[in-house]
Amino acid sequence: MGQREFEDFFAGAYGRVLAQVIMLCGSREDAEDVTQEAFLEAYRAWDRIAGYELPEAWAYRVAVQRLWKTHRRRRTGQDRVPDVPVPVRASPEQSAEAREVLRLLAALPPRQRVTMVLFCLHGWSQIEIAKTLRMTRGGVAANVSKARRTLTEALDMAADDTSRHDPFTNSPQTARPSWIRLGRDPVVIALRDTQAWLRAAVEEDPERLARARAALARRQGESR
Repeated sequence: MGQREFEDFFAGAYGRVLAQVIMLCGSREDAEDVTQEAFLEAYRAWDRIAGYELPEAWAYRVAVQRLWKTHRRRRTGQDRVPDVPVPVRASPEQSAEAREVLRLLAALPPRQRVTMVLFCLHGWSQIEIAKTLRMTRGGVAANVSKARRTLTEALDMAADDTSRHDPFTNSPQTARPSWIRLGRDPVVIALRDTQAWLRAAVEEDPERLARARAALARRQGESR
């Protein structure tokens, strides 16, 4: 696999990974920085990861690790919505809800925000999160629980039978509890809808890919 294949991979995956990383850190600027670093690592390892079933997942994991190194000492976010355009097809109600979820995520302490997004939205197991972030499984569980409670209360989500389940009574090997996997949890729905809105916003930015390619080229030059 050569340069052309990597360019196609970068063009197709960059927007999705960037949207996912914004969900983790609440800042477009920080997200762009670590996403570029992740794709630079992917470029360096392309001969190896090009054959992976999901090289995009490899790049995302690298971005998570890079982000955590720079954000784990922060106590809170900046309580502001990332600077992204409103998707053309989004309704005013969808945009208002997505922006509120993003604002709440940005205001959470980093441990709560990152563990909740990885667990509830992306399906990482508690053990997987603990290993990647160098936390205990109990610490992951506690932080996800606090973050979920904050979002549930702030968004005034209606309680139902599923919200009374404790996601942490399941086996630590389980990626997600069954009620989360089935998509009935209101927090998961809010996070999923927000990420979809955010991805549309990012991908509709006409200069996004050109800026990203230029930034990646600069980093490639600096690393030689």
